[in-house]
Amino acid sequence: MNARTARRKRIIRVRSVEHQMAEAHLARATGELASLVELSKRLEGLRTDLAMAKGAVAGRALNTIGELGMRLDMAKENLAAPLVNAGIRRDEAGMLAQSAMVKEESAVRLYERSRKSAEAEMERRSDANRPHRRRAMSLRLIEGGAA
Repeated sequence: MNARTARRKRIIRVRSVEHQMAEAHLARATGELASLVELSKRLEGLRTDLAMAKGAVAGRALNTIGELGMRLDMAKENLAAPLVNAGIRRDEAGMLAQSAMVKEESAVRLYERSRKSAEAEMERRSDANRPHRRRAMSLRLIEGGAA
């Protein structure tokens, strides 16, 4: 293996690690987004389950239900911005992971090309180092007769 091939092999290792890190960041961002979406659904479910009781209800109970509903609404509103930011981070992480994958694949192709080139060069050199064989005298045929 020549220096160029060894260098490209090291580049492949670096690109592979970069790709793995980008995939880990993408998984983390996707998990964070899924967690926020789940939290938003749970808040919405709690709000819909918070129903007024039929019949006579004490004023304190109505006040508590109203306050709890208001807090749930505020929590859902305050969750909107983090949801958007998490979606943006997930999209950016996805683009970085895609870019890292392309770079890794490119490095692999360059390495393969370099390896094949090095093998061809070694073969050429080994052919050049073979001793030259003298041929027995032979007749050369020239147009029109023997020389």
